Amino acid sequence: MPIWLQNLLVVLAVAICAGFLLRQAWLALAGKPSKLGSCCAKGCGAYGPPKPGPGERIDFLPAEMLGRKK
Repeated sequence: MPIWLQNLLVVLAVAICAGFLLRQAWLALAGKPSKLGSCCAKGCGAYGPPKPGPGERIDFLPAEMLGRKK
């Protein structure tokens, strides 16, 4: 593949990504729904880890029990 074609593909990919980012930023600033910052809009930790069901049991061991017995 010629180097000019590779460069053209890279420039097109960057232009498409930049266009998408600018469009989403414009929508976000205009107050319309956008995908830009959708994680942090709800709080990145809002969903948290799933809670264990009734069949799952989680046991915690003290640090003293984790070492090998001599």
